Amino acid sequence: MEKPTAEQIQIWAKRISESDQEAFNRFFRSMYPRLIHFAMRYTRRKTVASDIVQDAFVKLWEKRRNIDPGQSIKAYIYRTVRNKALNYIRDHSDETVGLEVLNDTPADTETEIQLNDRSEQLWELLKQWIEELPDRQREAFKLSRFDGLDHEEIAGVMNISSNTVNNHIVAALDNLRSRCDLYQQEVNEA
Repeated sequence: MEKPTAEQIQIWAKRISESDQEAFNRFFRSMYPRLIHFAMRYTRRKTVASDIVQDAFVKLWEKRRNIDPGQSIKAYIYRTVRNKALNYIRDHSDETVGLEVLNDTPADTETEIQLNDRSEQLWELLKQWIEELPDRQREAFKLSRFDGLDHEEIAGVMNISSNTVNNHIVAALDNLRSRCDLYQQEVNEA
């Protein structure tokens, strides 16, 4: 199915809030494949991702009368899927699920062990730094880098211009780059 425009999604949102099942079905069909891909980044399992996305759409339908026309329904469904995926990871943390990467081959040298430790530490710091970004920068950055949305799509989700999206992403990247540079200086001085 062709990617819907932000205007089309707004029309669907209004119609969904009025209990229009055809609009809901069109929104579902247009978003489902992307949301499966998005959920799989968290769960690493297609069947689990599929269940999460379906649950998110059920929740959307149940809350359709509360849809705020000033808010993005696309952002709402992404947020719902993300939260359900994180809840799944939390509830199934004893399983091999989530964002961790397993490596069956042990590091051969002390240098490799140190590099792996440093990479893991930097990744954890990067996640922390992203969470510390101002709200709008963080949202634009995550939608761009983690959800794969382009500037126009992000503009539709956040209800801002694509130039403002670009400004948020550039500011976020500058912030993260500065922090990485400081971290690298600290590592080199240690």
